[in-house]
Amino acid sequence: MLLLLRFNCLVATSLGRHLPDKAIDLVDEACANLRVLLDSQPEEIGNLERKRMQLEVELHALEKEKDKASKARLGEEVESAIQELEGNTQENVMLTETVGPGHIAEVVSRWTGIPVTRLGQNDKERLIGLADRLHQRVVGQDQAVNSVADAVLRSRPRLGRPQQPMCSFMFLGPTGVGKTELAKALAQQLFDDENQLVRIDMSEYTEQHFVSSLIGASPGYVGHKEGGQLIEAVSVVLFDEVEKAHISVFNTLLQVLDDGRLTDGQGRTVDFTNTVIIITSNLGAEHLLTGLSGKYSMQAARDKVMQEVRKNFRPELLKRLDEIVVFDPLSQEQLRKVARLHMKEVASRLAERGIAMTVTDAVLDYILSESCDPVYAARPIRRRLERKVLMELSRMLLKEEIVENSTVYIDVGPAGSELIYRVKKNGGLANNSV
Repeated sequence: MLLLLRFNCLVATSLGRHLPDKAIDLVDEACANLRVLLDSQPEEIGNLERKRMQLEVELHALEKEKDKASKARLGEEVESAIQELEGNTQENVMLTETVGPGHIAEVVSRWTGIPVTRLGQNDKERLIGLADRLHQRVVGQDQAVNSVADAVLRSRPRLGRPQQPMCSFMFLGPTGVGKTELAKALAQQLFDDENQLVRIDMSEYTEQHFVSSLIGASPGYVGHKEGGQLIEAVSVVLFDEVEKAHISVFNTLLQVLDDGRLTDGQGRTVDFTNTVIIITSNLGAEHLLTGLSGKYSMQAARDKVMQEVRKNFRPELLKRLDEIVVFDPLSQEQLRKVARLHMKEVASRLAERGIAMTVTDAVLDYILSESCDPVYAARPIRRRLERKVLMELSRMLLKEEIVENSTVYIDVGPAGSELIYRVKKNGGLANNSV
């Protein structure tokens, strides 16, 4: 009866198989894994045994200690640690003869690539506050983020056609405004890993015969056994710059959006019911940039973008999408927030080495001074950050000018044309300030 807790959900997640075979296979493999654990010593218990042996060696070594006070004190500490370790070993029962939802989830995770933490977590828990978590990562796109979050919430009860993908979006807007970043954030929030993003560059599919690399070549043709790119069952699938693709690609997209499945070149059915489909396009981006300059309102700019979209895409494709999301160009202040986020990423990586970093506001202005281009938006910021900040920090780390338990201060020089770095060593690790 224990298996009934989440068994239906887990069986539904294991794609590419059919009932009752996949249910039997799940239980069979989970039982086999548990049998192997029962016949061998778990790694955690082995680590505890080695820790106990190490403490016993230290206890024997204390017999040579001449200072009686230190010997008594250290002996009590080691004996107390041994007793605590033995108590934890007895209390934490690591082996069981009952197959539970956790064991089933581990098998499904190996089959599908879905993290075990997601399989064991309720959808409601992950969707609560989804918009807020997306806002923390995507800057200056409040309307776009809210539209995406609302569409995801609407799709979860599966009140519509259950065979369709979880969600399907079209992201419109200039380059560097956060379209791909929002796709990565969705992959992180829905699938616990931003690498669960399959990005397909549609500029590589400008000819009809290139479509075979998407679904795999038909039997008898070169590359038949290699398969296609659309093989991931649980992920975010991003079709980038779709307006550059051949019209035959749209026929494939229509099948995915309508039926939630696709037959590849080897005759296998790829299930998309647990995927999020995102199509991006730069059509009409010039209207949004003109709207940012104030020539006409942003709403008028969005309307012009939609006119371009309706002119270039077939109605049957647009009607199958859950949401068409227009991304606005980023203002100077929003680009500043993007630069601050990139700086925080650098600070967090330094913190992993035990190094704190403090950056002044003038440094952010310096980074933006030569990387602020409305056409490319936030894209040049990371490149300038790598050239001006990461390069110098890497050099200082290699020369051991920055060591553990130190703080590096970054500011702009008096002339405003260069960055200056000051390191405070062995002064206690300060908090990151970016």
